[in-house]
Amino acid sequence: MSPSKRDMEPFSDAVDEMFTKLGLPDPMMMAAINSEWDQLAGPPWSGRSKPLYMRGSTLVVEASSRSMVAFLRYGESDLVARLSVRFGADRVKAVEINPPGRAD
Repeated sequence: MSPSKRDMEPFSDAVDEMFTKLGLPDPMMMAAINSEWDQLAGPPWSGRSKPLYMRGSTLVVEASSRSMVAFLRYGESDLVARLSVRFGADRVKAVEINPPGRAD
């Protein structure tokens, strides 16, 4: 018996569901964050930080210098709000700001 159209779902939806079930970040969202970073993040993030990866619903960002870490923390809630507008309210709930060269 062949599946009906009702049983079929877009491949991208199936992949998104798989990543979610495995607790992995959405690679398409991370690609969009990387490619749109300067426009998406805006000041003070643009030119002073770069997105590294997602850990659950936390975006891990590398600051351009150690002194920039504390400065960027003041804009963390604004960045989360902008990311929520772009990707949805529950996709990025927090930002972790690391100094340059920190390996996790």
